[in-house]
Amino acid sequence: MDNVQSIKQCISREERQKRFGVAALNCLVWLTLIVLAVASCGVILLLYAFSWFVNRILSEYNVRKLQALGTAATEQQFPEISKALTFICNKFCVKNIPKVIVVSESSVNAFAVKFAKKRVIVLLSQTLEGVLGNPEELRFFLGHEIAHTLLDHDARGIFELYKPAAYKAARELTCDNCGCASSGNLEATKHALKRLGVGNHLLDRLNDEYLASEAKYIYSGLTGWLLKQNLTYPPLGKRIESVTAFFEGKA
Repeated sequence: MDNVQSIKQCISREERQKRFGVAALNCLVWLTLIVLAVASCGVILLLYAFSWFVNRILSEYNVRKLQALGTAATEQQFPEISKALTFICNKFCVKNIPKVIVVSESSVNAFAVKFAKKRVIVLLSQTLEGVLGNPEELRFFLGHEIAHTLLDHDARGIFELYKPAAYKAARELTCDNCGCASSGNLEATKHALKRLGVGNHLLDRLNDEYLASEAKYIYSGLTGWLLKQNLTYPPLGKRIESVTAFFEGKA
């Protein structure tokens, strides 16, 4: 994975297939907004400008409010996170290093949020408890979330006002690829994904072959097709299959 140094190298096949359709849909959305702005004599633009201004003013407030729920990961506390974050940002040439905030939560997951210009990664404490001693798994989670900040909040992310659920699911596979490239270890990547599925204590009981067949079952038939249009996260087996193909250079 040392040769992967750009987020563009991590784009999943599923996302590439959907990008043109999503771009066409968003062209229609922007055209509609322009027509409405002209028809309303600019009132919509004024409302949008006001919303943007308020959001920017409150950005630091919102970040500190989130930080008050837990604590920021720095070199003074959680130096492992700081080291992993620096490694990933250097690998993908990320100049604006996001802030990582650790909060306590019952579900094992991690997610990226952005308040105005503030890029923040929220890492849930149960996830951290499971991976703090495993730098490769930790890098997977951080790399996955950094991919979200790069893809969802760049020029393309601003343009894409409308993201269908299937496109969001395809984007998750891209972020998994970025996490895999950050980890540099396929088994650690699969371990991290299983941790997301069943938590810290049951992940070793999961069977890869069963998960793969389960994913095919979930997506099969008319019900599966409907689910595929509405699920924003692919089944666990699909995610493991996708990162395996990416790591082996088959994606």
